[in-house]
Amino acid sequence: MRHIHLFEFMDLPWYPQTFRRIQTDYLQFAATLGSGHKYLIPLFKKALDHAQTTEIVDLCSGGSGPWVRLQEEFQQAGLSVKISLTDKYPDPAAIQKWSETSRQGIRYLAEPVDAMEVPAHLKGMRTLFEGFHHFRPEQARAILQDAVEKKVAIGIFEASLKPPLGLFLLLLAPLMTFVAYLLVTPFIKPRTFSRFFWTYLLPIVPLATCWDGIVSLLRVYSVQELKELIGAFPHNDYTWEAGQASTGTPLFVFTYLVGYPVKRG
Repeated sequence: MRHIHLFEFMDLPWYPQTFRRIQTDYLQFAATLGSGHKYLIPLFKKALDHAQTTEIVDLCSGGSGPWVRLQEEFQQAGLSVKISLTDKYPDPAAIQKWSETSRQGIRYLAEPVDAMEVPAHLKGMRTLFEGFHHFRPEQARAILQDAVEKKVAIGIFEASLKPPLGLFLLLLAPLMTFVAYLLVTPFIKPRTFSRFFWTYLLPIVPLATCWDGIVSLLRVYSVQELKELIGAFPHNDYTWEAGQASTGTPLFVFTYLVGYPVKRG
């Protein structure tokens, strides 16, 4: 598989933790602004039903992604779901925030969790939001293989550009991201000196995010590439569905891959 795999600052081990935290907070804030994730609810309903579970194990959660808003969408759809957020390198600040919050049904695990080898005691449907493109094809296939071997459902969801306007947006993405950083930073908590310093006085983090945003859009696996990743898996006892779902905007779509064991009897 020929797949674009440029670097992102968030993937680099030397990227300062302070920068990483500021960037993660911004991405989480942006993820909770829209309501487009409601269009994914039918996919979740189908996968959770076939997997016979009401639990979700989110991988590569970072700051927590879209789960605050998405949990509200679950509740409005009549779904009672318990969500465990995990990461290979859990962020202590995010863990503390979620341990102190009153958000019902969401917890952030302190234990490191490798998406390619999820501990067997973590039960439920696995999900990755905006994280799958960080993995090279052989690693991405290993993530899916681990889910198949442990007979659990898995959902991969990533925002991708919707032609033709999306291609034009790619050219404007750096400017839009930079301006958005300047506008929303005062509303992101905690309001720290370092956040304002590295955003306004020396805007290193917004510029790094501009680069990461473009690379992320280029690295998203297409529907055809997702189908290639599962091509060698047995299909007699596992159901796969790859496609695109609406985000509620003319600029982006959710590219997704959902797999779940065939329900017997």
